[in-house]
Amino acid sequence: MTHPEKARPVTDDAPRATRPGVGRRTVFAGAGAAVAIGAVAACGGGTTTTDDGGGQQQTGDVPDGAPGTELGPASEVPVGGGTIYSDEQIVVTQPTEGEFTGLSAVCPHQGCAVGSVAGGVIVCPCHDSRFGLDGAVLQGPARQPLESRPVTVADGTITLA
Repeated sequence: MTHPEKARPVTDDAPRATRPGVGRRTVFAGAGAAVAIGAVAACGGGTTTTDDGGGQQQTGDVPDGAPGTELGPASEVPVGGGTIYSDEQIVVTQPTEGEFTGLSAVCPHQGCAVGSVAGGVIVCPCHDSRFGLDGAVLQGPARQPLESRPVTVADGTITLA
């Protein structure tokens, strides 16, 4: 039994010989490092899928799909609208009959995948950024347009160029 007069006071800087394990400072330092690594991963290249906390999927900033990848029939893309090819992270729009535009489906604001094309507007569901059929920003918070992704149409099939 330890006598109170012989007990050593424990301060934050004193070693804790009676309690083995990880100290509070080490836990906080490790948590800070994990947050920093997560932030770098979210901003870096590659394809990463996370949940933004609101149920929306966020993807990294490098679109999938190599040149030569067939996306689908041109008839799937309505005139004055567009079609999202999620697996390849591409939006193909047809502003006017026979004119097809390929765009990245990754919102430049925070890397969320755009969710819909309606009424001539591409909408990002994460923060409600809106883009024209040419990828131009119509409403922020995004400040940059959707990145262009060249496509071709041959024999009625849309292909990444």
